[in-house]
Amino acid sequence: MNLTIDIGNSRIKAGVFNKSELIHFYQFNRPGISELKRILAEYPELRFAIVSSVVSHAKDILNSLSNKLNCIELNFNTALPIKNLYATPETLGNDRLAGVVGASKRFPGKNILVIDAGTCLKFDFINANNEYIGGGISPGLEMRFKTLNNFTDRLPLLDPKTEFDRLIGTTTTESILSGVQNGVLAEVRGIISQYDAQYDSIQCVLTGGDWQFFENGLKNSIFAAPSLLLEGLNEILRFNIGKIKD
Repeated sequence: MNLTIDIGNSRIKAGVFNKSELIHFYQFNRPGISELKRILAEYPELRFAIVSSVVSHAKDILNSLSNKLNCIELNFNTALPIKNLYATPETLGNDRLAGVVGASKRFPGKNILVIDAGTCLKFDFINANNEYIGGGISPGLEMRFKTLNNFTDRLPLLDPKTEFDRLIGTTTTESILSGVQNGVLAEVRGIISQYDAQYDSIQCVLTGGDWQFFENGLKNSIFAAPSLLLEGLNEILRFNIGKIKD
């Protein structure tokens, strides 16, 4: 059995896999050492682990796991089941890489646009030949609300989960909700349209902490996969298991 750990900007996600099947999903805040000890106690059958982090302080988790399991840390030197054509692989976020690997496993032989709606809004494209090309990064939903508050004197900080389903705001609060929520949805629709214009039969896959907001707001044919990054990490781990000293 395998353990996958995704350390993001806001939280830690972990998944226990039996081959390609996700058995248990966990989500917790950093540092997460005690939670990982609980997972290891619950699943003594675990033998392999992979850790992916977009932050710089993941060594404690990696060291803790390495004492118990055969563990690898995802980086730009890790062998992959896809071809990475990114011009600067050493700068590529592990979360972006794991997302396209997970998507290619779910939709083999397809042109895929992965939309990861988290702290940042990330667009990543892998073609039907299993080649990762690249994508785009822009501020995520919560970051947009925080930016309006941080860079102005009088605009309030709003809860990004506040529901608002109209175009025109009639108060300052409603105007912020309209601008941010309608604006980010328009951005995603526009990006999808541009990919559709350039590539045949695009499959859009949605993941990330704000996936439900975008799934509800988008009318495009889009596949929601909240555990996509963990699935991708598991596929990378399985691809590398033969290279790990058992």
